[in-house]
Amino acid sequence: MRAVATEEANVQEIVRKDGVGHRSDYFGEPGTISAEPQGFLVERPYAGARIDPHFHDIDQFQVVVAGDGRIGKKEVRPVTFQYADAFTPYGPIVGRDDGISFFTLRNVASGGHFSMPGSKHLMPCRAGRNIAGVFDQDADAVGNGESSREPLMDAQEDGVYAEGIRLGANASAKGIPNDAGGQYYLVCAGSLISGDKTLPERSLIRTNPGEEPPTFQAGELGANILALQFSRPSDRPGSDPKKLAQRDAGGYVLKTEK
Repeated sequence: MRAVATEEANVQEIVRKDGVGHRSDYFGEPGTISAEPQGFLVERPYAGARIDPHFHDIDQFQVVVAGDGRIGKKEVRPVTFQYADAFTPYGPIVGRDDGISFFTLRNVASGGHFSMPGSKHLMPCRAGRNIAGVFDQDADAVGNGESSREPLMDAQEDGVYAEGIRLGANASAKGIPNDAGGQYYLVCAGSLISGDKTLPERSLIRTNPGEEPPTFQAGELGANILALQFSRPSDRPGSDPKKLAQRDAGGYVLKTEK
């Protein structure tokens, strides 16, 4: 298990033609091909923020943590998550008046940003799953020392899964069984205590496949945790990190959108 507190992420200013935002790198670095996990926060806090339709060559979760808007036709708000199989186009991502901020979480680094519709010929298979759900942050808090769990999607045969964990003040609970392709845990509200480190809202925890699920200890304000699990490796394109590790390290595909 590796935990990255919010203030430990590497923050960079990103200037685009439609506004100025930030990217916070928690695990890995976008724009590079590697076999390592990749997790980062994109913040575009300005009206009309937009990312055109595209796909990636890897499975990924995205989690909206601020602002509102839509991903494709799906209306999104905090905390909405979207899971997409590799080679599954999605988008556009559009922010409204307050823009939009979201985490991108990957089991292994992406090999590029394949803009659509111009990259359809690069899809080695039909589009796969595109699953969305909401971890409601306005639900009633649980009591001091208590916890609750909320399945947020139907469990998939290959292990893909999402669950919300709510901890009352000073409560503890274990993560979900780590029986597939690795996990992320996002602190959506409150804080966790990890050894001598405090993990506030927007802290991120990564567990590799087969690791013991972490045990969470909430602070005095409790905590809401979004648990996300990737699939077991299979013959499905983009699902096997060992095969993805064979990609050309210098072959990242840049987006073609203007």
